Amino acid sequence: MDARSFKRVLLFVCSLSIAACGNFPTNPPLDRYDPLVGYRFGPAPDEPDQRDEMFVILVFSGGGTRAAALSYGVLEALRDTPIRWQAQDATLLDEVDVISSISGGSFPAAYYGLRGPDTFSEFPDKFLYRPVQSDLLKQMFKPASWLKLAGSSYGRSDLAAEFYDENVFDGATYGELIAEHRRPFVILNATDLATGMQFPFVQDQFDLLCSDLSGVKVARAAAASSAFPGGLTPLTFKNYAGSCNYEQPNWVRLAVKDRASRINARRTARADQRLAYAATVVDPKTSQTLPARPFVHLTDGGVADNIGLRGPLTAIANKNNSWSVLSRIDLKQVNKLVVIVVNAATNPATELDQTPKVPGVFDTISKVATIPLDNYSFETLELLRATVNDFNEEMRLISGCEALVADKGPVCELEIKAPHQIEFFPIEVAFEYIQSEQERNWFKNLPTTLELPRETVDRLRAVGQQILNEDKQYQKLVKQLQGGT
Repeated sequence: MDARSFKRVLLFVCSLSIAACGNFPTNPPLDRYDPLVGYRFGPAPDEPDQRDEMFVILVFSGGGTRAAALSYGVLEALRDTPIRWQAQDATLLDEVDVISSISGGSFPAAYYGLRGPDTFSEFPDKFLYRPVQSDLLKQMFKPASWLKLAGSSYGRSDLAAEFYDENVFDGATYGELIAEHRRPFVILNATDLATGMQFPFVQDQFDLLCSDLSGVKVARAAAASSAFPGGLTPLTFKNYAGSCNYEQPNWVRLAVKDRASRINARRTARADQRLAYAATVVDPKTSQTLPARPFVHLTDGGVADNIGLRGPLTAIANKNNSWSVLSRIDLKQVNKLVVIVVNAATNPATELDQTPKVPGVFDTISKVATIPLDNYSFETLELLRATVNDFNEEMRLISGCEALVADKGPVCELEIKAPHQIEFFPIEVAFEYIQSEQERNWFKNLPTTLELPRETVDRLRAVGQQILNEDKQYQKLVKQLQGGT
């Protein structure tokens, strides 16, 4: 080959390489904002209004395959729990309304949302028993992957998303979840890297970006939710804010006006988050209106909330939420509220306190990344209990006051609107509740990885069912639903 021919071949190869350099798959724009269209929580399809008399929320934590297997075991237990509800025979799994998940827990959540009952014959081999971590590493060492990873806007999590799309979720998009038109409403949660705030994959969130969630791959949402910092890279989503005639809900405008009063600082903070996504700027050169944040980078959902309970807690405590449970309670649509938290947090043994040696970088980063989140998870669970207890206590106080003044005549009548009292069933599935110390320590020392031996996966599935069935609140609920007192 002469020098000229060699140069032509070299240029051709370079051109192919440049073309092959990866770019993140762009989430589609939203043509026009419509609050009634897209992946949103709505009435149960083909069901009477009383279905929501028992509102069931599942929360799946992070923790790689460990969390996925534990959560899957809980799904199995719910499937195997027969109940009698609304004069019909069903299972408790049939009554699940919402699943909120992060990281490893997002895989069984998303798969069940897509495949329903078929999950139990497909998901173990599709994900739980698959050596996902080894397969991802093999994928990264392929020459074709090198070319993709050479692109500045394509990272390891983009490669992982492609793997999940092909091998786990079979190319499914959120459009398929919308087409299923059934509950549960599945909320996969990631974290906005720039702000540290939770980013749920629901149309209400994508409205802020003027983006159509129906065209987003479910695998990409799962990859964002599980993009553990360090090992995996954040995923990029494009912001089209200002292009779809989006209108913020009225509570956002009210929250902004309330800023100076500091009456509801938490609501104002949530409003600020929404406004930041939807904010626009005018390009001084072209006079074109552009998003103030043209790109959003998402990382592991556990960075903002390691058990996925933050969103449900907001829905229970506030009306300014796209799937507010409190609104349904006020309308007396909900009588029983069931929240089952699957918490796969571990507490691996460490020798850090046995030596004066300065901890290394790896140990330091690992502890700093996990210990505060585990502590925060505990506080979130306690806040959930306190929120519902306070709600019912307010009901009892008002009822007591009404009884005291009842005999005083019309002059003393109270004009206080009493909240609707509900029966609350807080249920947590966590290794902490395993009775055997030896077994408890074994589970609490399992690694956070996307690959575990089949025997370990099966033990996790079994212990998830065991802990749920031993929970006193769960036993009380099941007894009521099976005709007990």
